[in-house]
Amino acid sequence: MAAGGGRWSRRIQAAESAGRLLAEFNVDPARQVDVFGMCEDLGLWLAFLPMDKLLGAFIPEGAGGVLVTTQRPIPIQRYTAAHEIGHWRLDHGHGIALDGEEHVLGATPVEREQLAQIFAASLLMPPPLVFGVLDRLDATGTSLDPHQAYAVAREAGVSYEAAVRQLTHLEVITPDHAVELRRRRPLQIKAELALGRRPVNGYADVWPVNEHWDDQLLAVRVEDEVVISLPENRSTGYRWMFPGEHSPPQVTAPPPALHTHQDQPPDAAPARPVRGRVNTGTSGPRPRRGARPAPHHRRPRPRQLPSAAGADVVGDEYVPARTGWLPARAARRQRLARHAPTPPDEITSAPVVAGTGRRVLSVRFPRPGPATLRLQYRSPYSDTEPASDYVLHALVEPRHVGFSIDQLAEDVDEPWIAQARQRELERPPDPIDDVPDEAETPGDEDSSV
Repeated sequence: MAAGGGRWSRRIQAAESAGRLLAEFNVDPARQVDVFGMCEDLGLWLAFLPMDKLLGAFIPEGAGGVLVTTQRPIPIQRYTAAHEIGHWRLDHGHGIALDGEEHVLGATPVEREQLAQIFAASLLMPPPLVFGVLDRLDATGTSLDPHQAYAVAREAGVSYEAAVRQLTHLEVITPDHAVELRRRRPLQIKAELALGRRPVNGYADVWPVNEHWDDQLLAVRVEDEVVISLPENRSTGYRWMFPGEHSPPQVTAPPPALHTHQDQPPDAAPARPVRGRVNTGTSGPRPRRGARPAPHHRRPRPRQLPSAAGADVVGDEYVPARTGWLPARAARRQRLARHAPTPPDEITSAPVVAGTGRRVLSVRFPRPGPATLRLQYRSPYSDTEPASDYVLHALVEPRHVGFSIDQLAEDVDEPWIAQARQRELERPPDPIDDVPDEAETPGDEDSSV
């Protein structure tokens, strides 16, 4: 009993130590924690290096240093850095720690690693942040669905698995409910948020926003995607468009004239009638039975997706009125059904007239730095003033590589420091192996946030 009480006492002390650290730096526990900045504020060396076998390490040399691998996405890097700060905090800066995936993310039997895991979860997912997200979503433990659990992970900047585990520790959900949530793969949740479209990078986060986010700032990471859903009434002829975007009407070629024997030149031989068949007066081989006739007009080309400032438009969908937010497979069937004729027995007597649907634009941020998206609700066929505007500001966090410039420089105000920071922002991100298209292994489930 004494041994068990001591174990639980140390676990509680690890969680309380993370809370005290947030209070020492006056960090708002209801917002995402800048764990990398915290490392520097603590005077610890922070380096991002390619490490295949390890996720991170704590080096007690000097004031101490934190090493994080570059081979994993940012949410895993954040959780690893918090884990290493836990070693520094709980071990009082003594003892080296070489942490693989089983130490940071797995169910390790080593108590030292368990305490560092509890510290990392309490540092990045404090109760005010978790319960604040759940309150905004109007979610409770019994009705918590995978989308809401993913929202907690996304807002805290951690993996889906880590968020489900913390929700269990905070007794928001039961262990049986946690097992049900883990059955849903994060990549499936992201595809559902994007109307069935798979993100370009399976490790990136998907942020759904609507008209209530007008003129708001959204903090995202490189290759994250924002799904913008705005009301659109197509019966008015207006649509949401980017400034400078033009959509001229599609002009189709007129159908060719049907030539008969009266239209043939005088020196042309008349067409010979064929017994048992109708003489059409046209030349050429007779089409095969069951062959589809050639169209008389050219099909319009699909609309090219525009590009926004600092972002790429990777998806453009229109959800008509009375159409719900469907899962991935149902969304595909819905899109196919829109292009198929409606059977007579399914035609309703009360069609939706002038219904206001939703325009859903998926925007991807491939480059770090600030970006501003502007949309105008206007007619694509005239130069009239837009009826409404929509602005979304984004601050795109870069992928971290190497040492921090501020740690290497004695005077951070020197001119070359600003140039080095700019080169770091413009540096293309290192490639990370994406999750497979068809299936994922259990390890990928933790990595795909």
